[in-house]
Amino acid sequence: MKYQLGLKDNEINNLKSKIGNKENKVNLEDVMVIKFRPIDLSFFEAIKCFKTETFAEVEERLCQKINVLRNTNNMFTANAFPVLRFKTIGENNIKDGDVIQMIKIE
Repeated sequence: MKYQLGLKDNEINNLKSKIGNKENKVNLEDVMVIKFRPIDLSFFEAIKCFKTETFAEVEERLCQKINVLRNTNNMFTANAFPVLRFKTIGENNIKDGDVIQMIKIE
């Protein structure tokens, strides 16, 4: 029993050291906030993201916060250019603090 307990303690310590050595830490300078504002000014929402995320991922988080957007077809523009959903935030030239204009397509 003592031998098995010692093996389990070693296994737990090994797992703890592996978890502690992971490089999953986020550099705060990599975090961006982009703001969404529809043409009708019905809401103003800010979403945290990374420039390596696709716009679709960020749009999904927006829809989670404002559920009624799931029932609409929307187009987005940033800095007077259309936003392509499956390109990253960086590829769409969206910068920290930019306001994304949302246009509801009827």
